[in-house]
Formats: sequence, structure tokens, C-alpha cells
Amino acid sequence: MVKKLMVPGILAAVIGFQFLFTTFAPATTFAPAAASQPPEAPPEQSSEELYQDIFISLLTPYIQSEVDRYYLKYMAQPPTVAFYQVFVLSAERPNGYRTGIFIIKLLIEPYVGPHNSVGLDSITFMVDASGTVTVVEFEHLKSHALPPDYEAGSGPGSTNPLP
Repeated sequence: MVKKLMVPGILAAVIGFQFLFTTFAPATTFAPAAASQPPEAPPEQSSEELYQDIFISLLTPYIQSEVDRYYLKYMAQPPTVAFYQVFVLSAERPNGYRTGIFIIKLLIEPYVGPHNSVGLDSITFMVDASGTVTVVEFEHLKSHALPPDYEAGSGPGSTNPLP
């Protein structure tokens, strides 16, 4: 009888400690992946995925604006950004845990048409507690070949307009 109670008790203690250390650890930086590849997604239907989707959705107009600014130099119509093609590379509080300033670096994969990726870009924002969003940096990392219908001019002999 004693052995049966010890295993659940030990298991509960281990899970409890894990919960405490992973939930309440005062981290000021989160950086899951290299800047050139999408990081691993949070577990589906988790609170982490929900919160990440919410704040990416709130940043989407700022992301789309920067994508428009970059890609309109090369394309007649800018590609689209969807929140599920935006990945968090890092999030940090550069001035410490109790401040309301955040630096968020995202990896984005804009697309044209039926989700034809045009490239890979990274964008860094500074967000403060008042809701002010500032673009710190936009960097085009990689271009993808476009289908012929989306190339410059869309006619015979057209070439991919992206550098």
C-alpha cells in the first residue's frame, strides 16, 4: 500500500516543481530559433499559441505596411501577410522585467495568390506599454521564385522581380 502512494506523490511533486519553474521563472528574453528558419510552433490550442496569435494579429497591420514598403519596389501588387505565417524569433524586455518596453523579432513569409511564398523576411518591433509600435528593422532574408503569372509583366520573357 505504501509503494502505490509514493509513486503518485513523487510524480505530483515533480510536476509541481516543473510548473513552478516554467510558469513563474522571471525570464526577460525568449529566443527559440535562428533568424533564417521558422521556430517550432507552440502546442496547438495552448494558451501560449492563443496569446502569440493575439499579439501577432495586433501587429499584422504594422507588418503588412513594412511588407508593402519593401515589395512594392519590385512588384505591382504587394504580397499578403497572414498571422499564421508569422513566427516569433525572440521577445525581450531590454530594460528589465518590470518595464513596459518590449523588443519583438518576427520571421514572416509573405505570399501572393494561393499562398505562393515570395520570400522570407525578419522584422523587429519595439512596443511600449502605451501601445506605441515602432519598427526597429526590416530585413529581406531570402527570395523565392514566383510562378509565371506573378512575375514582372506576366508576359513571355518575364523574370522574377525579387532580388
